[in-house]
Amino acid sequence: MSSSESPETSEKSQIDSGELRRWRIRQLDIPTQLLRLLVLITGLLIWQYELIFKGVPITVFGFEPLPEINSIFYAVPTDVWVYLADYYHELMFWKDLWVTLQEAIWGFVIGGSTGFIVGIVLGYFLRLQKIFGPFLVFANAVPKIAFAPILILWYGVDMGSKIALATIIVFFIVQMPTTAAVGLVDPDLNMLATTMGATKSQLFKKVVIPGIMPAVFGALRLAAIYAMLSVVFGEFIASKRGLGQRLLVSTNMFNMADAFALMLVLAIVALALNGVIGLAERRVLKWQTTRRGGQVISL
Repeated sequence: MSSSESPETSEKSQIDSGELRRWRIRQLDIPTQLLRLLVLITGLLIWQYELIFKGVPITVFGFEPLPEINSIFYAVPTDVWVYLADYYHELMFWKDLWVTLQEAIWGFVIGGSTGFIVGIVLGYFLRLQKIFGPFLVFANAVPKIAFAPILILWYGVDMGSKIALATIIVFFIVQMPTTAAVGLVDPDLNMLATTMGATKSQLFKKVVIPGIMPAVFGALRLAAIYAMLSVVFGEFIASKRGLGQRLLVSTNMFNMADAFALMLVLAIVALALNGVIGLAERRVLKWQTTRRGGQVISL
C-alpha cells in the first residue's frame, strides 16, 4: 500500500472488488450452466447410441411421429466429427461458407435497414400507413419462398438471387413489428415531452426511437435466422456455390454424416449472427435495467 493510500480507501477497494466478483458469479448462474451441460451431454449420448433413431411404436391418427429410421439415413456425432475434422482444412469448404455468409449478411442488412426505415415512416405518418398499408399486408401474405424460382430466373444462379430472396423475407419481418411498435409508444411520454417543450424531432429521437428499439431488436434476431434459412433454401434450388448446395449434394448421395455436419455449421453461423445482434442490443438498450435478454435462436 502506498503512503498516499489510506487504510479506509484500501478496504473500500477490496469490498468493491469482492462485490464485483460476486456479481459476475451471479450473472454466470453456475447451476443453470451445469444443467445446460447435462442436457447437452444427455442429448449427445442419446444420439451417439442411436436411441433417437430406434423409433417408438406409437401411432397418432394413422401417423407415426417417431418411426424407426434406416441406418443408411442417419449418422452419429462421431461420424459428424470425422467430417468436420477432414474438411476443416479444405479451401472449398471455407469458400462455400463465405458465399453463404455473404448472402445472408447482405440480405439481412438490406432487408433489415429498408424494413426499419419503412416501418418508422408508416408508423409515424398515419396517412401514408393508410395508403400503403393494405398493399404491404397483401405482399406479406404472398408466400415469399414462392419467389425463389422467379428470382433465380431474374438474377441468375449466383449470389444475387439469394440476396434478393433474403432481402424480401427480412424486410417484412422487420417492417411489420416496427410499424406496430411506433403506434404503441406510450402516449403519456409523448404528452410529457411535448409539455416540456420538445420539438417533433426531439420527440422522435428521445421518445419514439428508444420506445420501439426492444421490438426492433426482437425482429432483427428473428430476421437474422430467416436470412440464413432463405439463402440456404435458394441454394437448394440453384446455386454455383454455398453450404446449401453442398448440403443438398450430400443428402442426395446419402452422405448423412456430411449433411448433419453441414447443418451443425449452419446452426453455429446462425448462433453467431444472433449473438452479434444480442451484443448490439445490450449496448443500445443498456438503460433497460429490468430487461431480460432475448433468446438465442438456432436453425
